[in-house]
Amino acid sequence: THDKPMIPVNSQPHLFWKILWLEADGGFKFAPEQAWGNDFGKTGDINNDIYGFGTENIPAPATSGYYMVTVNYETREIAITQPMVYLIGATVGGWTEHLDENKFTVDNENGVLTITKVLEAGEVRMYAWMDKGWFSAWWQSEFIILNGEIVYRGTGGDQERVNVTAGNTTIRLNFREETGSITGGVK
Repeated sequence: THDKPMIPVNSQPHLFWKILWLEADGGFKFAPEQAWGNDFGKTGDINNDIYGFGTENIPAPATSGYYMVTVNYETREIAITQPMVYLIGATVGGWTEHLDENKFTVDNENGVLTITKVLEAGEVRMYAWMDKGWFSAWWQSEFIILNGEIVYRGTGGDQERVNVTAGNTTIRLNFREETGSITGGVK
């Protein structure tokens, strides 16, 4: 068994998310407490990447790799989607959400999500997204790399910032180990 705490979505108390590495032959359930009882899985077949709450184990997708798992207690649904992680803010010249040129590449072969691009000087801002209409604002699923570790905003306020200088920069995120690196324009 593995204990992988879900990340709360800021100001959306019914939503939780996590980017996980899922092995093709595995399965999982959710345990709201670290004990037997109140655990849940799925019922029925997956429909548009979504399962309903139930008692069955959730099978991992057919291909091993990173997936974003999101739990919605309001609709009693579980989504298993491709990870979508983006840069936003001053380093990429603005606050427009979900721009393809600011999206990280999922590199399952090397176990990381990466982006390499020329950044402006400023604070590195990153967030995870899912496209099922459950999330409403980028900052609600924001995270940073601090001292080599991925640190999630969760229900907290603005996080400490990491600044970069202008220039070609590579950011690597390893969600299996909860680590990350920024190389190139680090101040």
